Amino acid sequence: MHEFVVAFTRPTYRRSVVLSPVAILTTGRRTVTNLPRTVSTPAPGHPSSYRRVFSQRRWLSWRLARALTRSILRRWVPDGPVPMCGDDMVDEHRGKRVYGKACHRDAGRSTHSFTAYRWGRKWVVLAILVKLPFAQRLWALPILVEVVKKSSR
Repeated sequence: MHEFVVAFTRPTYRRSVVLSPVAILTTGRRTVTNLPRTVSTPAPGHPSSYRRVFSQRRWLSWRLARALTRSILRRWVPDGPVPMCGDDMVDEHRGKRVYGKACHRDAGRSTHSFTAYRWGRKWVVLAILVKLPFAQRLWALPILVEVVKKSSR
């Protein structure tokens, strides 16, 4: 986690050091409220401070993506071309105060003759494809996830 200190403020970095490994170990719903409960000893700080890591976002996603990319390339990708992929999805939310909500084309429900639209957030993901020793297929390790703020309509 020390590689990612450049992307966070000091308090946010301390919270992310707790949230990151716990997110992997938590079974069931991985809500921000549920994550600190997974740790055998109480997580330091008030539980609301962990929600603020995402709601107030005092960290820079581009710096975090750069640090994560360096880490993945150093550990999992041999020298040469780096295989990458991208995808998008619409996460349906109809509330009045949902950040980034708009009417987007839903590729999963659309056909050649019918275009389906959904209200919600459109997430775009960029990932590096890596061959892990225990897997037979390539794994897509996400390095950057962003919300598209404009409607595709």
